[in-house]
This record gives sequence, structure tokens and C-alpha cells, in this order.
Amino acid sequence: MNTSPSPLHPPRHDRLAANARTPQRGLPILGRVVLTVIWAIFHFIFSFLIQLAELFAPILLIIGVGWSLIPHLIALASANLGSLTEDPQTHDIVSHISHTLPNQLIIAGHLFTPHSLIMDGLLLMALAAASSTATAWLARRL
Repeated sequence: MNTSPSPLHPPRHDRLAANARTPQRGLPILGRVVLTVIWAIFHFIFSFLIQLAELFAPILLIIGVGWSLIPHLIALASANLGSLTEDPQTHDIVSHISHTLPNQLIIAGHLFTPHSLIMDGLLLMALAAASSTATAWLARRL
């Protein structure tokens, strides 16, 4: 059997050397440092967005779902209250409480409703997922 290298099959150590990663010759060292700093800044921004989204998304979801369920629970309680008691004062208190809960809030010119809080929570969850994907991609680049 002939073990001499042929042009079609170079020796094993030459193939390993050819597959080894060589440093980029076209980019000077300063350019690579600047590129690494830019990638690190974006990695930080995406990681920070993940932290904020993971903090506020559950809070907004819980507040939105709770705010939308409370009027339904009070209406259910007031419907069952008629069979439990005949006291008109109790009916007035439950009626007053059900009418004092707002359907929307305007704070500093921003309109908040239960539905908008739930949607904001879901959008923050989507932002966290997108930022996590971008962070993973950037981590491979660094």
C-alpha cells in the first residue's frame, strides 16, 4: 500500500493545520477591539432588557388579570347575596363597591385598562424572549 501523500489526500497534520482557525489578517487589532466593545455594549443592553422584562411582565399580568376579575367576582357575589340576606344596607354596600372600581385609569396622560396591562405583560414577555435570543447570538460572537 502506498502511504505517500497525494495531491487529493494531503497528510493528516496538514489537514488539521488548514482547518485551524487563523486570526483575521484584514482587520487590525484596534478594529477587532472596537468591534468587541460594540458587541459587549449590545450584549449588556439585551441582558438589561431581559432583567427588566422578567421583573415587570408578571407584575403587569397579575395586576391586569386581577383588575379584570374583581368586577366579575363582585357581580357574582352580589347575585348570590340576594339569596343569603334581605338587608338593603348590605345590597347598597356591595352595589357601591362594584360601582367605585374604575374600568380605566389615566395616569400622567397614559390610559391604563385591564386589557392593556395584560397586553403589556405579554409584550414584555416577547421582548424578553427576543432579547434572550439576541444575547445568545451575541455571546457566540464574543
